[in-house]
Amino acid sequence: MKVSGESVSADVKAAEEFLETLDKLIVEENYLPEQIFSMDETSLFWKWMPERTFIHKEAKSMPGFKAFKDKITVLLGGNVAGYKLKPFVIWHSENPRAFKHINKHTLPVYYRSNKKSWMTQLLFQDALLNCYASKMEKYCLENNIPFKILLIVDNAPTHPSFIGDLHPNIKAVFLSLYFSVICFLPYEERLRACYRGEFTCKVCLSL
Repeated sequence: MKVSGESVSADVKAAEEFLETLDKLIVEENYLPEQIFSMDETSLFWKWMPERTFIHKEAKSMPGFKAFKDKITVLLGGNVAGYKLKPFVIWHSENPRAFKHINKHTLPVYYRSNKKSWMTQLLFQDALLNCYASKMEKYCLENNIPFKILLIVDNAPTHPSFIGDLHPNIKAVFLSLYFSVICFLPYEERLRACYRGEFTCKVCLSL
């Protein structure tokens, strides 16, 4: 796909305008770094071994080999100050065999399920209202700051347009398409790569 110079210039200008609008909102509403959060989901093919490992090469040579495509969806979030929210994990099984003697509330993640392991608008609302809102409030209280949150999300179909109406202390801002592609997406992909790399490393070490 070819992109003309004028088109790129227009996209950059639109991204800059959005950034100015966002900066103005932060200043006018006196949001602190601790009050500015962002959340987004990513897919993690948790059985897919790195292609350059000896284990992968050995498995690939076996009869009937096919790549593992079992995935989970992980919602990640945090604030500008560096505070990280507990991951919100979605898989296709409501009660995995591995959880037989485990209380889900003791897991280091929030666990939910649907048939396709996808994020949905209902699950996103569940994550925000039933998991994260109380954690954000507790965090603000511990840091002696007002409980008012600026939540920055992209325009994905799984992020309902009425997010900002779900909680009186949480205001939502949707990233513009131009800003997401030009400024936010490269940074977001680096974060996802770090998370996937850390997860894969822990899996390999546990083998």
